[in-house]
Amino acid sequence: MSEDIPIADRHRAQPNQGRAGAISPAKLAHVVLRTAKFEEARQWYITVLGAEVIAESPLLVFLTYDDEHHRIALLNDPNAAPGGALTQPRTTGLEHVSFTYAGLGDLLLTYERLAKSGIEPHWCVNHGATTSMYFLDPDGNQVELQVDAFDSLEETLRDGPPIGEIGVEFDPEDLLARYRAGVPARELLKQDPTRGRDHRPGRRATP
Repeated sequence: MSEDIPIADRHRAQPNQGRAGAISPAKLAHVVLRTAKFEEARQWYITVLGAEVIAESPLLVFLTYDDEHHRIALLNDPNAAPGGALTQPRTTGLEHVSFTYAGLGDLLLTYERLAKSGIEPHWCVNHGATTSMYFLDPDGNQVELQVDAFDSLEETLRDGPPIGEIGVEFDPEDLLARYRAGVPARELLKQDPTRGRDHRPGRRATP
């Protein structure tokens, strides 16, 4: 296989054979957002993601939190019109961007850190496959911070909820308190309709 690849390119990622038989991307590299609130958005993403600035100019800033050269880029456009899935409902475009944490403890400690900085989720829901917290950036873009409930895709497909099921809302303070009390993460990752509004089909929504 390597004989077919030019020597100069052999250090690069090898082609990824996708599920449909086509060559798929090796990874999702980054998201670029246009903002009219450049400095505010820059600080928001640094705070929320624990990111660092890799490069910046008056036009652009590149941010990362891992070994990728940038995961989020912000394009400074003072004349940009307001956008975002929630500020401009019923319009096409990006609905939200999601970031996965390694475990429930990481997600909850991030929630606690952000809450102390005045950044709080506007919606918290256990989708069954993930436990998710949704935040709004300064431009109204929706950012999901989540943790997976299952260890593999196969387990998610076998034991997870039906695709499209919204799930059960939860109180992040209650979840954090139970985590600190020693309730196992595996139990906390389960949907609990007694603790929040239930959006699952066929079930009466709880207040």
